[in-house]
Amino acid sequence: MASETRKKVLFLITKSTQGGAQQYVFDLMVNLPQERFECLLVTGGEGPLVDQVRNEGFKVYTLSSLKRDISLFDEVRTFFTLLRIIKKEKPDVLHINSSKAAALGSVAGRIVGCKRIIFTSHGWAFNEDRPNWQKTIFKAVHWLTILLSHQTIVVSTGLQKQMRLPFTARKMKVIHLGRTIANFKTKDDARGILEMNVQNTQARLLDYHNDFWLGTIAELHPIKRLNRAIDSVSALIKKVPNLRFIIIHDGQLRARLEQQVQDLGLQEHVFFTGTIPDAARLLPAFDLFVLPSKSEALGYVLIEAGQAGVPVVATNVGGIPDIVNDGTNGLLVEPDDTPALTNALYELIGNDEKRNQFAQAHFKKSMTFTVEKMVSETIAVY
Repeated sequence: MASETRKKVLFLITKSTQGGAQQYVFDLMVNLPQERFECLLVTGGEGPLVDQVRNEGFKVYTLSSLKRDISLFDEVRTFFTLLRIIKKEKPDVLHINSSKAAALGSVAGRIVGCKRIIFTSHGWAFNEDRPNWQKTIFKAVHWLTILLSHQTIVVSTGLQKQMRLPFTARKMKVIHLGRTIANFKTKDDARGILEMNVQNTQARLLDYHNDFWLGTIAELHPIKRLNRAIDSVSALIKKVPNLRFIIIHDGQLRARLEQQVQDLGLQEHVFFTGTIPDAARLLPAFDLFVLPSKSEALGYVLIEAGQAGVPVVATNVGGIPDIVNDGTNGLLVEPDDTPALTNALYELIGNDEKRNQFAQAHFKKSMTFTVEKMVSETIAVY
């Protein structure tokens, strides 16, 4: 039984990878007051999140059957395992995250009789590049998850506006993600670390230590549209030959993006580092940050870039406008508009004064997205 003086919160999330949703779960678990809350985690398999949570001393259940890909056998197995865990742990709050885990968890929680089911949406699956019939199914699943949950947290106003179905408005509350990074590397140190991590045998980033560095931290996934940024770099180097674009992270499009770089002859201008732990600490290496996503729930990394004092160019999608006000603390362009992205990047690359102005404004704005505020507002929902 849960303690009379402490609420037990069971966090459920599909993957234990390194991502925004996983960072959110970890930040809540370690920052909820221990004298008031007892936290535990259920997730699909081993990974960085599991390692971090275990290191903090929390109880963890890993389910090998809980995966992102859909399999009827795995879903049934996961569902009945969740039923057993929830019955055993008897949480006061079941906090579900990510599409699949949330859908299964909301049903299991209702069957068991959880007193409080909280669903946090980190993005809607129907915003991804999918056939229309799949988008319709995912929208219906999200809608049912919201209805089965007692309260749904959306991490941006953009997400709230995208879910306009019956009976959802009164059940959704916007709570922005919070992020606080106090140990950024210096510009020179950050560049030195990236130079050592670059995985490119045809050119050395070390040779371009003092050039103009454009950077991003993003999963190499179709929704991030990094191919658009690479196309922009191809156009920009004709005017800015000392431009270097550094891409931090890894993903399913790695080989395709590397081939694009080779086809465009950009081996001396585009560099891949792979995944780097605590990569946000290296953001001061960049003179400018770019996020060309087709869809973005909020954009943790834009908050991190602001706290690092780096100006940004991003797309006008999802929750990004909650962070970046076009023309005030950065520039926004429409998604999949490569010429507009190229022009926005060129505008800031060639204007030191505007970059500095945006960087200062972006720093001020990003410092309002605190973990403390996120935790406080989440406790009120619990």
